[in-house]
Amino acid sequence: MKVGIFADPQYCSAEIICGTRYPRLSLGKVRQAYEQFSAENVDLTLCMGDMIDRCETHTQALQYLDELLSVIRDSRLPFIHVPGNHDYLDFSAEELEQHGLKTPPYVWEHSGIRFIVLDANYRSDMRRFDQAGVEWTDSNLPPEQVAFLSLALDEAEGPCVILVHESLDDRVEEHHIIKNAEEIRKVIRQSGKVKLVIQGHFHPGADNEIDGIRYLTVSAMCEGHDSRFLILNI
Repeated sequence: MKVGIFADPQYCSAEIICGTRYPRLSLGKVRQAYEQFSAENVDLTLCMGDMIDRCETHTQALQYLDELLSVIRDSRLPFIHVPGNHDYLDFSAEELEQHGLKTPPYVWEHSGIRFIVLDANYRSDMRRFDQAGVEWTDSNLPPEQVAFLSLALDEAEGPCVILVHESLDDRVEEHHIIKNAEEIRKVIRQSGKVKLVIQGHFHPGADNEIDGIRYLTVSAMCEGHDSRFLILNI
């Protein structure tokens, strides 16, 4: 199956942030990505989190989110949104649900492949960012989601792909890594059913193999002027 993937558009009105991010361009970049996804007849599209950046008002945040979602829905392609830390700056999980963005954990299956969607936007005290405030260097997968992951892998009859915004790859910069990543990688490794983990969050991107499993970090769409997206054959 073909999967179209992008990460971290962080769309907002700002022309430039941190010297390298161009959030205002992200709407056009998402549009360009979906033109290519449609042209190549992908079976599934993924946003690996951080749809928008912090806005001055909630009304603005809703406008930017609706603009992105309009492009995505007009494509009529299946879509999974993996929530990122920026998504909880302006929205609660309930508000994201109201816009059709399902709250993980959950499973989505296609062509014999099980996609397991996780949400590591939890502080060390296991309060989700929308409830406790966002602290992007303190991400954790709560115990109930680790248990969900283990059960979803046990019940899988075919290969599995793990989707999470923050990094399970211990070779990227430390403050981007989920605090209990080693525990989660152990669950993934012991299942023997996972060959691919897809992540965002770490803007430069990365592509590493750990224990025979590919950990693919999608580079941030908001960086630079070119549109950054991937089409994978899985």
